[in-house]
Amino acid sequence: MQAGKLNSRVTIKKTTRVQDEFGGWQNTSDYNVSVWADVKQLSGEISQENGKRSLELEVQITMRKKTAEKVNLGDVITIGNDAAEYRVNSKFDSVLDFYTELKATKID
Repeated sequence: MQAGKLNSRVTIKKTTRVQDEFGGWQNTSDYNVSVWADVKQLSGEISQENGKRSLELEVQITMRKKTAEKVNLGDVITIGNDAAEYRVNSKFDSVLDFYTELKATKID
């Protein structure tokens, strides 16, 4: 893993469900962490479901293994200054090179 390839700022948001005072549930942000990563777009398919077209954008995020230890499947990631959010679908840890590859899909 070359440190020069980690040129995109990525913000990881972990949310938890807590009960509010009215007996309902509310999602709250546990923590927000910003790290450097390498981001590549893998695919961008346009699908049609029930007459509605949507863009399914998938990205691959490569970051240092130590910084990705707290990232779990289902966490929300924001890339750069873009307001788009991505949900983590898969995680691969490389023992040899000390990096982690995450695959995430854009949330509409």
